[in-house]
Amino acid sequence: MEVANKFELHYYLNNESHQIDAFLRNKCEAELLAIISEISAILDIEAELVATAAKEGGFREFWDLIKGNANAITVVLLVAQLMLTVAPMLHESEKEALEKELNRLQIEESKLNIQKLREEVKAAAPSPETIEKTAQHLSKNLKIIKRKSNFYAALSKKQEVSKIGFSVLNANFVPQTDERQVERRDFRIYVLNSNKLRAEEVEAEIEIVSPVLKDGKYKWKGIYNDQPIGFDMLDLAFKDMVLLDNIPFQHGSSIICVLRIGRELDEVGDVKVTGYAVTTVIEKIDGSTSIETSQGKKYRHAKKYIEGQGTLFT
Repeated sequence: MEVANKFELHYYLNNESHQIDAFLRNKCEAELLAIISEISAILDIEAELVATAAKEGGFREFWDLIKGNANAITVVLLVAQLMLTVAPMLHESEKEALEKELNRLQIEESKLNIQKLREEVKAAAPSPETIEKTAQHLSKNLKIIKRKSNFYAALSKKQEVSKIGFSVLNANFVPQTDERQVERRDFRIYVLNSNKLRAEEVEAEIEIVSPVLKDGKYKWKGIYNDQPIGFDMLDLAFKDMVLLDNIPFQHGSSIICVLRIGRELDEVGDVKVTGYAVTTVIEKIDGSTSIETSQGKKYRHAKKYIEGQGTLFT
């Protein structure tokens, strides 16, 4: 394969039209360029995108990638072509699939694999194995998933687009691969049904700024990781202790608890926090004094048992 530096987005239009809605075009272009930029950033490849004049035949747009390593740029474009047409995750709920990837990307092994790919794509002409391996590691990247969802959601709203095609070309506009196409009937399977992720649960210490001392759906106020937060108190036993037993709170009072953090993807694929809730209060701390709650004892006993089981089977 020759070095490729052009990427083509081909809109197939009904009635052999050569015109396309300008808002749709701009939206799709923004999402596609964001995907290519994300791939370049992950692989640490310097590349600058330059638009080339559109052509007829439906409606065809081209972008050149310049400035970077020629072989690496070819990898970026081939991976982008795969990313935009790869079959979505349908084997399990989107929430579970996204959550697994969110955790997986945090482990050191994944970081090392990405580093190896960076070295491979810059060292030599791209092999099919390198392209496949790179695509596999990036196929569940949250930003790419969300941007691709935005891309196909926009296309789904316009009936004049019958299908979409993606090609990788050399400097003379000669295709270096077969065009990969997605039919209109399949657009919907690339669109996320929900932006929500499974809530994260962590053991946390929260300094209490404002407890709720009356019945009702009021949020407690506290400081978590040096940031002020509002949270729901879902530990009914602790709420009863506060309301019925008049447990005192003073300056510096804090709780050790199980904190549930609600999360979802925003429009560009970043994870944002949507809310906090305390499900179990383990301890209440006032200065050097600490009181473990009964539910805290049960929680720690169950946690110790589960950790022991894991060690046994390992």
